[in-house]
Amino acid sequence: MNIGIIGGSDGPTSIYIASSHSWFETAIIAIVFLAVIGLIVWLIRRNRKKRNQNQH
Repeated sequence: MNIGIIGGSDGPTSIYIASSHSWFETAIIAIVFLAVIGLIVWLIRRNRKKRNQNQH
């Protein structure tokens, strides 16, 4: 499976997936991938918020 992420600071990000797997397997992989990315973003924002509260 190939995953390509295209994006920049000035526009939306696109994720392209090319696979020889079935549609269902590809959808499950994409959902897990997005969940992991969401978790990482949430953890980063949470840590920044805690740091900002500790500085005040």
